[in-house]
Amino acid sequence: MAQLQGSGVRIIYATENVFNVKSPLTDYQVLPFVSESLRLNRNLISSKTIRSDRNPQAPVRGNVEVSGDIAFELAPQHGRILRHSLGVLVSGVANTYEYTIGPLPAGMTIEKQFVGIGGGYEYFQYTGCRINSLKMNFKSEGMIECSVSVMGANETLSATAADSSPEDVGHDPFDGFQATITDVSAVSLGNITELDFTVENNLDGSSYVIDGTGKRKALPAGSAKVTGTLKALFEDVTLYNKAINHTESSIKVVLQRGTGAGTAGNEKLTITISEVLFHPQAPVVGGPQGVVVELPFEAYYRDNADVSAIKMVLLAAGTYC
Repeated sequence: MAQLQGSGVRIIYATENVFNVKSPLTDYQVLPFVSESLRLNRNLISSKTIRSDRNPQAPVRGNVEVSGDIAFELAPQHGRILRHSLGVLVSGVANTYEYTIGPLPAGMTIEKQFVGIGGGYEYFQYTGCRINSLKMNFKSEGMIECSVSVMGANETLSATAADSSPEDVGHDPFDGFQATITDVSAVSLGNITELDFTVENNLDGSSYVIDGTGKRKALPAGSAKVTGTLKALFEDVTLYNKAINHTESSIKVVLQRGTGAGTAGNEKLTITISEVLFHPQAPVVGGPQGVVVELPFEAYYRDNADVSAIKMVLLAAGTYC
């Protein structure tokens, strides 16, 4: 039998109603992705017993660790990922999806479909999955490169798919040419060359109990954390002064295709980080080329109208939640 190629693998996923209980049949969507490393790991724990013949004792099983990353190129079709990364979906008018930091959904069922391999078990199903972190990277050209770090409770090999006809929402990624970066008042922050940020949910993966399974019973979320780095051409000290003076700032990213009205071909994603403090880091000269100022930042919630350290609003035609 021929070796399976990555280009033939499909991932589907759905929101669970109850943690670690496989999602209902009607909720699965195809997840467009670049690469993934989601899998089960289980340690073998060596015995410390001393035997007269110096031979080792048979090891015993450790707890089940389900985790890994999924990399993707950001598209309107990734709205469900945004919901599981931030937590709260605020209902609005048609084709509008607003996500803010809050309680995470119960979990996700994620299935990797290795169709064509032998042995009869082609579907690797992961239940009780939650997103521990979301990373986004914006550059002047190319796709918006993103990844999520996933933690889960269980892996099951199945001979049948969780859903034989999942909804394929398509994939039409945003790119750097469709991005603008300002503060929340649409005032320029300078000539930005790159922006990256991470939303961390600080999941507690230690919830193992003595029940003979070695599997997580829960994945409670801790306090969210939003950090990142902004890079800009070093043309003046405006940004650096904000950092050195501990002055509150803000960052707003708009990805827009067409009119941005939310119809097909006119999608829009607005990411608002309303309260930001920059970490002072003076520009350095690495050679004869142009100098860039690179400022790490941390976001927080104190009194902004969004009641969230970060908010994302997606305008798109489809079911992306």
